[in-house]
Amino acid sequence: MGRPSRGQLVGWWSTWALVQVLVASLPTWLRARGFGFSNYDLGIYSQALARLARDPPNPWLSGRQIHLFNDHFDPILFLAAPFARLFPSVQVGLVVEALCALLALLPLGWLAKEGRLSLRALWMLGGVLALHPGVTQALGFPFHPTAWAMAPMAWLLAALVLERWRIALVALVLLLSCKEEFPFVGLALSPFLFFRAPRRVAWTFVATSAAWGLFALVLRPRLLGEVMPYAALPFRGLEDGVMAFFAARLSRSALASMGDLVVSFVPVLLWLLSPSPRGGEGRGEGKHVQWLFAALLPMLGIRFLSVAWKDHYGAVVVAGAVLAVAAVLQTRKVPWLVLISTLVLVVINNESLLRRDLKSLRGVQGWAASTGCEDVPGRSEAVRAAVEKVRPVKGPLFVSGNLLAWLAERDDVFAFGGPQPTTITPRVVLLEHPPCGDTWARPLEERQALLAQIRARTDIHVLVDTDFVFAAELAQPE
Repeated sequence: MGRPSRGQLVGWWSTWALVQVLVASLPTWLRARGFGFSNYDLGIYSQALARLARDPPNPWLSGRQIHLFNDHFDPILFLAAPFARLFPSVQVGLVVEALCALLALLPLGWLAKEGRLSLRALWMLGGVLALHPGVTQALGFPFHPTAWAMAPMAWLLAALVLERWRIALVALVLLLSCKEEFPFVGLALSPFLFFRAPRRVAWTFVATSAAWGLFALVLRPRLLGEVMPYAALPFRGLEDGVMAFFAARLSRSALASMGDLVVSFVPVLLWLLSPSPRGGEGRGEGKHVQWLFAALLPMLGIRFLSVAWKDHYGAVVVAGAVLAVAAVLQTRKVPWLVLISTLVLVVINNESLLRRDLKSLRGVQGWAASTGCEDVPGRSEAVRAAVEKVRPVKGPLFVSGNLLAWLAERDDVFAFGGPQPTTITPRVVLLEHPPCGDTWARPLEERQALLAQIRARTDIHVLVDTDFVFAAELAQPE
C-alpha cells in the first residue's frame, strides 16, 4: 500500500486543524475575551502561569489559597511560564492548550508517513481526535495541564509503535509533567515495552515512571508540606457503603458521560472485532500493539472511581484511545461505512458544543449562575477598562470570579465566593453587575445582595461605576 504524499498529509492536518479551531478553540477565545469563564479553572491556572513567571519555583496562588505544586504536580507549566512575562497569562494558557490539541494530531500523520496507517484510517481517526466531545469539552473549559497531556500522550504511543525510543522517552517525561496520575500510565505500558523494546529501554521507562510517581505521591508532601488530598478522591463515598459507592459511579449521568466517551469508537471496534475485517490485514510490525490499550486502564479507572468524565478529563483518554486504535488498524483499509458512521457519531455527539458555539457567536457569554449574561455592546470594553483601573491599586483586591484571570499577576487578588482566609477583608472590590460576573460558588441572588450592600456603604471611594461594572476602595478598620 502506498504512503500518502506530503501534500495529502498537509491537506489532512490543515483540514482537521482548521475545523477544530473554528468549532472549539475560537468560540472559547471569544468567550474568554468576553469574561465568560469562572475562576475555576481559567483563573487558577492563569495565576499559576503569571506567578510562576515572577516567583518560582512554587508560588502562592491567592485565588486557590494554596502553593502551586501543593495542588497538582504539573511542572509542564515551567515551559509556558516564560511567555507569561511577555503576554497576559490567560492568553498564553489558551494558546498553549489549543496548540497541544493541534500537535496531538501530528503523530497520526507520522504513522501514515511511515506506512503504518492507511489514508482512509488517517482521515477517520483525525476527525475523532479533532472533534471528539472529550477534546472539545476540554478546549471549552480552559485551561488545565491535564488537557495539555493529549499531545505527549499521542506522541508517546506513536513513538512506541515506530520504536523511536528516545522520542518516546521525551514524550513520557512531558506526559508525567502534566499531572500526578500519569506515572500509572507509564507503568501500565510495561508489558508492551518488555515485549518490543530492548531491556535497557524497558527498564528505563519503568524506573522513570516509578520514580516520578514516588516523588509526586509520597515525597512531595514531605518536601513541600500538606498537599491537596486528590489521592483520596477515588474512594470518596465508601463511608456510605459499597452499594452507595458504586451507585454514584454508575448513576445515569455518569453512564451517559462514559457513553459519550466510547460511542465514537464503536463502529471501528466492531469492525476490528468481526471474524475477518475486510480491507486488508495489518503488517507484521504490529506485533503486541494491543498492549498499548493498557495505557488507558489507569486513566479510565481513576475517572470511573472519581466520577470525573467531563471538562478537561477526557482529552488525554481520547488521544490514547485514538493512537491505540491506529496501532491496531495499521494499514487496513477502513470500509467507507465505518468511516462515515464514525464521523457522523462524532458530529451528533457534539450537539451541545455547536449550540454553545452559536451562543458565543451571538455574544451570550455567561453560564451557571450567569446564564442571562450577554456581552452587549460596551460591556467588555467597560469591564476591561475597570480591570486596568484597579490593576495598580493596593490590595487586597476582591473581584468577580470571572475577572481574576485578568489580574493573575497579583498575589493579593481573591474571587468572591472562592477560597479566601477569613482574616482578610478587601481594600478594593471589583464586581460585574449581575447576572454577569459569575463566581460559580455564589448564586445570583447572593451576588445581587452583595453589590447592593457595598453600594450602600458610606465609607467607600468609588473608582468605577457604569452600567456594567462597579469598583471601589473600602475604608479599612483602624
